[in-house]
Amino acid sequence: MSRSLRNIFVVLALALAGVAWAAGSGVPGDDTLSLWVMDNGLGSQKAITRIVKKFHRETKIPVSIRFLNWGEAFAEISSALASGSAASGSAAGPDVLQLGSTWVPYFASSGNLQPLDPYLEQVGATRFFEESFKAARVAHDTLVYSFPWFVDVRALYANEKLWKELSLQKEEVDSYPEFLGVLRAFAKKDSTVAPFALPGKGDWTGPQHMAPFIWSFGGDFLVKDSAGYRSALLDSATLAGLAYYLRIFGDRALSPYGLDENSVQNTERFIRGGQLVLYGTSEIIRQIEMESKDGGLKEAPIAEAGVAIVEPLEGDKGIVSFVGGSHLVMPKLHKASAEKLLCYLLRADNMDAYTRQVGFLPADESIVNIWDKDARYSKIIETMKNGKSFPNIPEWVAIEGILIEFSNALGDVLRESSSLSAAEDQVVELFWKTHQKINQSLGYTETLSKSSAVSRIKEQLLAPVEEVVPESMATPAEEQGGSILVFILVVVIAAVAAVGGMALSMLIRKR
Repeated sequence: MSRSLRNIFVVLALALAGVAWAAGSGVPGDDTLSLWVMDNGLGSQKAITRIVKKFHRETKIPVSIRFLNWGEAFAEISSALASGSAASGSAAGPDVLQLGSTWVPYFASSGNLQPLDPYLEQVGATRFFEESFKAARVAHDTLVYSFPWFVDVRALYANEKLWKELSLQKEEVDSYPEFLGVLRAFAKKDSTVAPFALPGKGDWTGPQHMAPFIWSFGGDFLVKDSAGYRSALLDSATLAGLAYYLRIFGDRALSPYGLDENSVQNTERFIRGGQLVLYGTSEIIRQIEMESKDGGLKEAPIAEAGVAIVEPLEGDKGIVSFVGGSHLVMPKLHKASAEKLLCYLLRADNMDAYTRQVGFLPADESIVNIWDKDARYSKIIETMKNGKSFPNIPEWVAIEGILIEFSNALGDVLRESSSLSAAEDQVVELFWKTHQKINQSLGYTETLSKSSAVSRIKEQLLAPVEEVVPESMATPAEEQGGSILVFILVVVIAAVAAVGGMALSMLIRKR
């Protein structure tokens, strides 16, 4: 599911917002199509307005645009589709609608979305990335309910100036132990800049932050067995990945401000030059090119320092990155001309124009191949090819809410504790309760006993994790640490030799 760096996502927020604009018409009429889209960041409103104006010139069909805030969109869309206002064909509801990728199965399963199989050939569905297109269907359903619009690929972005000063080679920071080692060494080197941040207060991106840690070690949030979907939060592989996540999350040296801030605040710190590495979305590349008068970051410290893409990190099971995004759908009942607007927005040239403006990658693989020639995006695109998305099941909306609550509660626990070890019992209890909540939400009968769960969490989640400091960043003491036994042995031998020499000298004198 895509999130703008500037927007707040709250799963079931209760309010509505938006701005309506009608192409070619001061007041939306009965023949006016209603397009509902999110505010997808800097320049997104201008970009979609230009495309819709072009659509009106070519088709003479007027369009009213309503811009929704991500934090309010779910509740507003739910209300509109449930009440049938969208189905009435009036301006009160959408004829074409943007949904976060994980929302599609939820609304499709409720019967509120129009199947789009008749438009597969016209839209050219084979051009979409396979992982992006997965959310267009509900699991185990063959019908297509949406088409991908743009892709939200999460990657590691570094302050290029500071990163280059570290003179790191790719092989020195391509795994989770090595990443922790780099952060640790940097924390000792520069106390004025935060190495990293995993947000833990009032945030909504916890699942996106946890995902690559979990997936790269072979774990997952949910798994399916003969009885249905169940929580995999306490599976061994999941805990192995979360052990690395937790070490960064609760370590004030590696993530000094994470427990006190959300992801927007983390990003703002990175923009000000106060953070070495950011886990975020590709839109920041576009933002540093835009003038401040347009809401861009061209005059910000990060624009002067530059943004470097850190190689994706490898776990025990390889490299797996988070991929989300947004799709376009039509409500079940809509005006007949809505299909023209849907197909127009998904046309390759219009998709390219929109995504280039907002900075998210297009869902069209052929367009991405062109973007790949830009060195700033090539590493992100490579990351996307190793990407994975959340489950395309209706229940995921509720599960994501539980996980968001979980990550914030974890932040609350660690914020009030002097260390992870001091909060061990609270952390264990929180993991166990969250595991139970997920299973209850899925209607899955719990089979794991609490005693077994507690033992597993303590043994696998709270066990020490490896940190590998690059030789180029190691302090003299750390450099000697690897050969300390040799050093001690040399000292002992030297001492024995000295004593032996003295004894021999004394013996010779006596003779």
